[in-house]
Amino acid sequence: MDTVKEEIIRLVSALKRSGSAAVLRYIDGSGYFTCGCYSHHMEGGGLAKHSLEVYRFMCKHAGDLLPESVVVAALFHDLGKTRASDGRGHGVRSLDILDECGFELKPDERIAIGNHHKMSSDIISCRLRRILLFGDCDSTRRWKQEHGV
Repeated sequence: MDTVKEEIIRLVSALKRSGSAAVLRYIDGSGYFTCGCYSHHMEGGGLAKHSLEVYRFMCKHAGDLLPESVVVAALFHDLGKTRASDGRGHGVRSLDILDECGFELKPDERIAIGNHHKMSSDIISCRLRRILLFGDCDSTRRWKQEHGV
């Protein structure tokens, strides 16, 4: 866990944004490094571990996204899970925390963090629809080849 914490602190510290220091103070005192992530890694420290895994995944698949935006979206998307649910969704609570810290978000980052759960669900449901309609990925590729798509 110490290496996870160290890497996250290093990445956030490198951000050249107003509010970065306040976000670091928040995550250090909020349970971000000690609580589980109820939907991914339930063990202690799972929230930070999950966020770092998302960062690493996004680095491989980010395309033309700005590296700083990858750090922000990946590491901060689940900050809201450090607070009790209020019925609005943890993405919205994540934005509340960042706003309270005075963290400067770009519009696309705000959309990604606030809607990441919905966007992930849409991606997954789209993939499931393709699998249900066309079978596995090989079947999908085969169908496309046969139909010139």
